[in-house]
Amino acid sequence: MKRTIRKSKLNKAVFILLIISILLNIFFVGSWASNNARKQEYFIYNLNQKLYELNLAINKQKENDWQDPQVLINQIEKIRVVIVDSVITNNFASSVLNDGEKEMLRRIFNFLEPLPKTDLFEVEEWDEADTEYIIRIGKVLSLSNYTTNSFPKQNWNTIVKQWAQLDKSLAIEFNQ
Repeated sequence: MKRTIRKSKLNKAVFILLIISILLNIFFVGSWASNNARKQEYFIYNLNQKLYELNLAINKQKENDWQDPQVLINQIEKIRVVIVDSVITNNFASSVLNDGEKEMLRRIFNFLEPLPKTDLFEVEEWDEADTEYIIRIGKVLSLSNYTTNSFPKQNWNTIVKQWAQLDKSLAIEFNQ
């Protein structure tokens, strides 16, 4: 009889530990998924949306005969900062990127690199060559569906495909 009671208590204890283990695993998987979703949202709102805004700014500047190129410089700088923070210096969100995605973002960064920059004390001058270059960037952004008319549902797979299209279109446009 004592053996049966001990065995019964042991079975109960094992069952309770199993339930606790399963619940903890569900909690940890849920936390991991939620953390990844926040990292993906970082790229959706801090990079992908900025690419849309850059194309919008390019089109506005075309309409305004390039009156205020500083708007473009500022928008480009926002994109550069996100890419540098996430790909080069590995901020909190970079762990959601695989090596191929990081390399793709580096190439996109390299296409934006020749354009004028701004820093704390000085803004580089905007010249005709920059205007011609940014027009080509705008064309590529439009080809990659970074237009207000084609704003897709923002999910991770969609934006990664958009980055791939942008990367490919940049390489074709600039013959690389």
